[in-house]
Formats: sequence, structure tokens, C-alpha cells
Amino acid sequence: MKLKRARAMALGIVGLLSSGLAIISTATPAQADGPGVGPGWVVTVGDSYISGEAGRWAGNTNKSSSIIDALGSTAYYDNAGSTGEQINRCHRSKSAEAYVGSLQGLNLACSGAKTSTYTDSSGYFKPGLDFYDNGAGKQGQATMLQTFATTHNVAMVVVSIGGNDFNFASIVQQCVTDFLGSPSWFKDFCYDDRSVKSNFTAANVAARRAAVAAAYRNIRTAMRNAGYADNAWTLVVQNYPSPLPNGSGIRYSQSGYSRQSVGGCGFWNADADWANATALPTIN
Repeated sequence: MKLKRARAMALGIVGLLSSGLAIISTATPAQADGPGVGPGWVVTVGDSYISGEAGRWAGNTNKSSSIIDALGSTAYYDNAGSTGEQINRCHRSKSAEAYVGSLQGLNLACSGAKTSTYTDSSGYFKPGLDFYDNGAGKQGQATMLQTFATTHNVAMVVVSIGGNDFNFASIVQQCVTDFLGSPSWFKDFCYDDRSVKSNFTAANVAARRAAVAAAYRNIRTAMRNAGYADNAWTLVVQNYPSPLPNGSGIRYSQSGYSRQSVGGCGFWNADADWANATALPTIN
């Protein structure tokens, strides 16, 4: 397989190299020589950064949501009849990047997904990049990929994974909570909260990187099991973009509440700087 990166992927590459995963970085993607001969497909796997989360909306507004409701209430309906979601709350939107470009696309990603399959606190099934199969229709994304690739010509697999393994959503929530719950003259930063720091201990970072590397290997295994040679398809690892600028680049002042109530970026400057300088590079 050929490995390409949407951005610099130093940590991911280190993990791949240490695991013995072969990387070929030459030439353009070749037609897969597996059993799925025919038009090429791009398959996306991973989490909300690639599933198309929020793809219903064309931007943001503080006015009526109807102004930006581009795809409507059926935006995430991806079953055969477009009557609902194949997996509830995976939020595979019709505007997801799987459908951008000249090749046909299949979106197997799921909002909230981690490297391993789990069921969240609300009871929603979240398929990971593994070979989970309960025999009753619930499968991991690697299993789904293998099944699809067996009968289709998959030329490229694009993956975004790891953020939820680091509890990214909980970290953001804690940072906003600290911003709203403390005055500007006695700031309560999130970057030094125990619940946040625990995600970035040396032991946890090593474990999360190992899990991400294992997820990449599962993708390779799925393609091999489907009948593909490693040089017959391309793996693209998509890094996480920053959801907010450094503190000095946020439009609204950190004094008062307009930064959150109007701008929607309720972070103290120091926390925004930490997120960009430390948290995001570690997750990536």
C-alpha cells in the first residue's frame, strides 16, 4: 500500500514504522488487483472529522438555523432507502468528503468512533477500526471495509482516528466550562485540570499511539483479506485541523461572555494556546 498524508504526520509515521508496517510513498494510486475489478472507489473510515458531522449546515449563524440548513433533516440518512441512518448517530452526511472527487465514495466513518468498537453512555453503537462482529449486524469498520473491498475496486482508504481515544470532546467541554465558570480576574484554566492532564501523561500517550498504529494495521489487514496486494491501493491519514485559533486571534475579548455567547469560542487565551501548541500536536 502507498501511504499519503493530508498534513505532516510525524507521530503516526513513527507508530507505523515501529510496528513494521511497510510504507511506499511513490507514484500515483494504482488500480486494485483484488476481486473487485471495476471503477475505483474511495472509502473513508474513522470518526466525526471525516464522517461528515455537521454536514447538514452551510456555515454558522446566531439567527434562525433555517438560514444555513443546506441539507435538511435527512442529511445523515445513509441507508438504502434514505429513510434513516444505517447506524444511529454515526452522522454520515451526504456532504462528507467521501463523495468529493471523481471516484465513487463510501463513508464507513462514525461520529464518536475510537480505535476500538464500544457503546457510548447513551447506548449508541460506535464501530471502531477493528474486526468486531456480534453476529447480529453490528460490525467494526475494518470488518465493513473488508466486506466491501471484496466485491468493489477500492483504490484509496482515507482515515481520521485517535481524537476520541484522547477524549477530545470532553477536553473541549472542560475548557468551555472553566471559561464560563471563572471571572477574568481569577481565571480557571483547563490545561492544568487533572481530568485534562490525565489524557497527556507519557503512559497514556504511548498507549493511544499504539492503538492508532494498530488501527492502521487493521486497515491493511482488511485489504489483504479482501485480496489486495499492499501496492494496489493507497492509505491516506488525515490529521486533525485546529478548531480554534491561538488566543490572540480570537475576535471577541476574553473579558465577559461574548467570546462564547456570540463567537462560540469560550476558551481562555492560555487554554487556546495550549490546545494548539500541545494538545493537538500530541493527538496528531
